[in-house]
Amino acid sequence: MQDFATDPRSHSQDFTMHKQVKGIADLLRPELLRLDKGSDGDCGNRQLYVSFVQEVKSIRKEVTNSDALFTFRSILNHMSKVIVLTDNKACHQEVLWHLQEVMSLLFRLQNLPS
Repeated sequence: MQDFATDPRSHSQDFTMHKQVKGIADLLRPELLRLDKGSDGDCGNRQLYVSFVQEVKSIRKEVTNSDALFTFRSILNHMSKVIVLTDNKACHQEVLWHLQEVMSLLFRLQNLPS
């Protein structure tokens, strides 16, 4: 049986996940700022959101922690709503709200214990 508390591989894997989560949060941060300062006619960047979802799915494949898996599922749910809202040219305030929720979930992932 593997002892995760003393196995250095588990720590490096957690560190890698935290680093990857920071990287995708850094991708989304400028979009949040842009939408926050933008006009109501701006409904977002669909291509960025699709790329973001692909990155999240690739990181999620490496995760085994149940709290992290639940958080990734919540992120993907919010992002699917963002994509639908963007496709429907919905109010950018709704898109912005969902993206803010995603950022808070990413923050939660970065602060999960290693």
